Amino acid sequence: MKLIKLLSVALVVLFSTLAQAQAWEYRNKTDQMRGTTTRFAESTSTNKVNFGAPYAGGSYLELTLRERSKDGLNILFTISKGQFQCPSGCKFFAKFDEGKIYEIEATGSSSGSVDTIFVQDEPPFLEALRNSRKLIVEMEFFQEGSSQFVFNTAGLKW
Repeated sequence: MKLIKLLSVALVVLFSTLAQAQAWEYRNKTDQMRGTTTRFAESTSTNKVNFGAPYAGGSYLELTLRERSKDGLNILFTISKGQFQCPSGCKFFAKFDEGKIYEIEATGSSSGSVDTIFVQDEPPFLEALRNSRKLIVEMEFFQEGSSQFVFNTAGLKW
């Protein structure tokens, strides 16, 4: 009986560690013409939100850190199905771990894409990500109101 309990605890610890290790996916993209490399770190929300038609079926939020030689660090959020309510400048709320709630300024994509927004002041947001294990964001979506998404942010190596 003790062996079964010990194995159960070991499995919980193992799966917990694996879940944290998989919180971030890293990749590089090389521009062969310019000889530059863009770095990415990406995390997908642990929950999904159900919007109405035509976005029914559950939407996830993706958090991306992107570093390019031409414009440095960008932190962006992309909704898998839906549209942000952010025509030019907007704000959203963020809570790191059990800390206070911050109001974060963001802007829409310069390409006009309605499924992506960019954090305006990246350095403090990045620092909070580095020091956190969990992030909750609350954002406004077109004809849907506000929704909350949760991210496992543990172990960011950036």
